[in-house]
Amino acid sequence: MKKKIFVTLALVLALGAAGGGAFLWLLLHRTPGEFFDSNGVPIYYTVEGQGEPVILIHGIGANADLNWRRPGVTGMLARDFQVIAFDLRGHGRSGQPTDPGQYGVEMVEDAVRLMDHLHIDKAHVAGYSLGGFIALKLVTTHPERIRSAAICAAGWSDAGDISALPSPYSKPVPQGKTKDKPQEIAGASVLPLPAATQKSVFNRIRSWVADRIVNKAALKALKKSYEALRVPEEKLKDNKVPSICLIGREDGFYYLAGDLRDRMANLEYVCIEGANHFTAPFHGAFKSSLHDFFLRHRASVNP
Repeated sequence: MKKKIFVTLALVLALGAAGGGAFLWLLLHRTPGEFFDSNGVPIYYTVEGQGEPVILIHGIGANADLNWRRPGVTGMLARDFQVIAFDLRGHGRSGQPTDPGQYGVEMVEDAVRLMDHLHIDKAHVAGYSLGGFIALKLVTTHPERIRSAAICAAGWSDAGDISALPSPYSKPVPQGKTKDKPQEIAGASVLPLPAATQKSVFNRIRSWVADRIVNKAALKALKKSYEALRVPEEKLKDNKVPSICLIGREDGFYYLAGDLRDRMANLEYVCIEGANHFTAPFHGAFKSSLHDFFLRHRASVNP
């Protein structure tokens, strides 16, 4: 009996170790890529697939693999496109300056400089969460470089202080109707950072993960630059770039996405039922909507 108990315990521990090892591999393994210099900051990127280029911009506290590859988005798009994913400055393998002046519009320009580095005149672009706000700014500042744009898990607000945006991980609440103090946009990512609202086991694990893959000093500097990413409402009304907004119904940014839908010209809108800020990229409806949107707006289809 004691021998059976010992064998069973050893088996459980072995399976636990294997599972933990697999989790750490998924968390820490990075796809081989290259670097380029973006105004003095090294930016890490990967390229795969063939076809028209698609630039993927991840959210704060994550990296290109966690945000796009692990959920299967990169692989799906690579069937028909040349997929270019990069780590935002302050994240992953890219340079991590601690000067707030090195963020803001510099993150927008990183995408343009990457296109220049790869000799790409125009590209499709998809941004998730913070990456969605960056993509939206990119559409309004460099529309001539963007063939089509996907604003994912993000939206628009006329708030005077962009740091007053709601937590994407809270239940959706119409702006101006919440009784609680708004949570900062610091959590606008695949891996949120604010600890004050983390009570569930899931949030504790996510916090533990974030603490091990982010540079807190760099993110502190980045958050001070959010205001530079604001987009004037008139810019939305004048938009000529074919765009789509993809949002989970349980995403804390749900109503911000609705505000974007109501104001932005040439914008399609897709709500992913049952999806929240963390799970949306794993939903088949998210991946197929993104893939189909880019297919419909290829230059070969719309010369």
